[in-house]
Amino acid sequence: MGDATVKSLKQAILDLPADQQQQLAEEILPLLLTTRAGVKGIDHVLQALSDEEVDTLVERARTRAKDIPEDTIAAVIGEALRAVRTQSRS
Repeated sequence: MGDATVKSLKQAILDLPADQQQQLAEEILPLLLTTRAGVKGIDHVLQALSDEEVDTLVERARTRAKDIPEDTIAAVIGEALRAVRTQSRS
């Protein structure tokens, strides 16, 4: 998928009504977060956060994502944390 396609999809999402954006986020975001690119995105965000901010983020994710299995949340967060640790050792 090229850069133009991604930009087009992004704009199409931004043009959706708020309720449809929310539905899309609920149905697609969990899937995207389990991809390698999603994990890299999480890794990038986690690098900029303090431990307290990461703890808050984890609890917020658990509270908001009650329909996502706990093991999926744990796997995504765990992979992102491993990636951060690996990069900090390099």
